Amino acid sequence: MESIDDILAQLKSEYQEKDNPGQQKKEPLVKREEAIAPKLPNLPPPITSKQKSFSASSPEDGLLSQIKAEFAEQDKAEELKKQEQIKAEKIRLERIKQQQRQALTKEAEAWLKKLNPRSAEGLWFEEFAYSYSSKLEAAIDYLQALKETQS
Repeated sequence: MESIDDILAQLKSEYQEKDNPGQQKKEPLVKREEAIAPKLPNLPPPITSKQKSFSASSPEDGLLSQIKAEFAEQDKAEELKKQEQIKAEKIRLERIKQQQRQALTKEAEAWLKKLNPRSAEGLWFEEFAYSYSSKLEAAIDYLQALKETQS
């Protein structure tokens, strides 16, 4: 490869020839395009997508598959975490229902003790509780229905 000084000297002489047309033209040592554009080493042509799909596995393909596997693993971990959270929420809601049921049971027991079986409400309740397994279950459902309608 020629040095920059040689290229500059050549360009200078070419421009001087243009300024002085009477002088004999010398053939340039290097074509202008070669002087301006640096020489690139001969590189193989770029691989097209069709060629790449049929070529052997490259390091990029291995890296890409590794990244895909990592993302799949992260997605799986997140899905498991979500399922555990849903399960924990169901357990929490079940505990709340049990606590509410216990409180309602105590309230129903107290209501049954106060209920006069000969009053209009007592007679109505006897008919209502007929289809239940126990009067306590009937009282729980009755009080729960009352709370829902009053809310």
